[in-house]
Amino acid sequence: MDFRDIHKSQKVRGILIGLGVVVLVLVIFQTGQVLGYHKAKFGARFGDNFEKNFVGPRGGNFVGRLPSPGMPGGHGAVGEIVSIALPQVVVAGPDNLEKTVLVGTSTRVREFQDEINVGQLKVGDFVVVLGNPNEEGQVDAKLIRLMPPPPDRVMNNQPMR
Repeated sequence: MDFRDIHKSQKVRGILIGLGVVVLVLVIFQTGQVLGYHKAKFGARFGDNFEKNFVGPRGGNFVGRLPSPGMPGGHGAVGEIVSIALPQVVVAGPDNLEKTVLVGTSTRVREFQDEINVGQLKVGDFVVVLGNPNEEGQVDAKLIRLMPPPPDRVMNNQPMR
């Protein structure tokens, strides 16, 4: 067999096809490793920054008190329910600023892991509300989370009213 005719050999073709398949499998495996690494890196960074992104700036722990007044901004409310006249709920925050929250049919109300009915909310409950502001300065609630009451005399380091 002449060296120039080597590409016509069935054995050589089989070896080349086999090497091509091995290289393709290695490329797929390496792609999976790279994608998995980036997914794990994102998950680790998300966990490292969770408190900063969702709880607020550092400077104290979140347990046992309501978040700082600036936490939800215009997209929510934090505080005590002072009035309920469905579909409106008025929430007074730690800074005594009252926000009107609109409760719709798609609003989810949760207490811990349980879904509860909006009718179970009552004046004096402490809530965190997430939603979108409307043109009237009200919050269209997407989620209302019932929270345990803060310690007796302190709401965000201020005397209770």
